[in-house]
Amino acid sequence: MMKSEIRDMESTVYRFFRALDARDHAGVAALMAAKGTWVRQGTPLVGPDAVMQALEARDPERVTAHIVSNLWIETATATEARARFYMTAFETRPGQDTPQMLGVRDCVDDLILEDGMWRIWRKESRRILPAE
Repeated sequence: MMKSEIRDMESTVYRFFRALDARDHAGVAALMAAKGTWVRQGTPLVGPDAVMQALEARDPERVTAHIVSNLWIETATATEARARFYMTAFETRPGQDTPQMLGVRDCVDDLILEDGMWRIWRKESRRILPAE
């Protein structure tokens, strides 16, 4: 596996959270595989349309920042990969001066190469701080 291929896989993870924080819901949905699943807040969202619908229901005044760390590609073939990382989430709402840390999650993204682009086949996580 070439370094550029690994960077493309990692970029999928980073681009997902960048789009999420920018409220670019179409950008988030475009990173999902056609039949990809995001287990979000315990609910499986299957496919880009389900992801888009869930994100469009978000509170428009909520501002988030998702910080990805310790990202590594655990396994990779020419068409599939598994990315593991920690994600720390913060939010603010109108009238708040200080961001609130929501927690740290241990995340796994299974990726597939679809239409020449790395996309998310399955995205799930578990909270590690504070403990669930």
